[in-house]
Amino acid sequence: MSHPATKQYSYSTQLGFLIAFLCVGFIIGTIASLIPLLGKISLADLQSGSSDKIMDKLLAPENTSRMMWVQFISTFFLFFLPAVFYALICHKKPFTHLGFAHTVGIKEIIIVVAIIVACMPLVDVLSELTLKLPFPKAVLKHFQDVEDNYDKQVGAFTQMKTFGDYILSLIVIAFLPALFEETLFRGGIQNLLTRWTKIPVLAITITAILFSAAHFSYIGFLSRVALGFVLGWIYYRTGNIWLNIIGHFTNNAIAVTGIYIGIKDFSFPLWTGLVSLAVVYLLFIVFENFCKKDIDHPGEEVLIPGYNYYNPFETEQKGNLN
Repeated sequence: MSHPATKQYSYSTQLGFLIAFLCVGFIIGTIASLIPLLGKISLADLQSGSSDKIMDKLLAPENTSRMMWVQFISTFFLFFLPAVFYALICHKKPFTHLGFAHTVGIKEIIIVVAIIVACMPLVDVLSELTLKLPFPKAVLKHFQDVEDNYDKQVGAFTQMKTFGDYILSLIVIAFLPALFEETLFRGGIQNLLTRWTKIPVLAITITAILFSAAHFSYIGFLSRVALGFVLGWIYYRTGNIWLNIIGHFTNNAIAVTGIYIGIKDFSFPLWTGLVSLAVVYLLFIVFENFCKKDIDHPGEEVLIPGYNYYNPFETEQKGNLN
């Protein structure tokens, strides 16, 4: 993947911009996400000091639409806007840098969807293996309590009584998080780390860990790291953020669809994890052939043609910056 470099900012300065925008986005997003809850949380609720009671009140079925707005607002400010502003500040063609200036063919869509579906057994098995690690019982109980609360929140977001509710959930729960999260984690963080470290696998791994940690799920931590690595490799090889969004959306949409049709607690046998890993590996070989038109000097940094200006990255690589 070629990374267009178009403004005179060192890698550390770019990271500083991204972190600053993340902090601002977190603050504004937290405040703005309270707006849909006005009238549902009283001062007495806050003074009671019981977060469980407040959450139970908010997760009531009649508050589904409000909680969807909370989901949208918080992720928009926390994930999407920081990456966009970072790219606007640091790059002349921000959306080219993030990976939006690409087209997507039907063959690419099919192979990316196939990769995500194929890695589902591996993802599930990693969750099962996490439960088998020698954690103290109290720690495991805490992990499970956190997971149960997360499932309760997801259930509140996905009160799907009609097909229209299902489509709305696909948009709010599956598509928008995929768009926002991929823009930050792959288009922003991984993109920057790949160019900075010149070690793509390290950049992909760090980003996958951060991606998983952002979901605050202990039991699902290794699962999301694996999913994040798969998505990271797709982005590294093509720089096409749309493929990542499609892959991430596929993963989310399968979960939403499972809830809609009533599939619960489905798990794969442990041996399927190895089969899944092998199939994903083979599919990535096919992926390389399907996406040849997008693969161009993976990990290297180039100037956008048509611009005639000083390239700060050449100087930084010689040790004159940082």
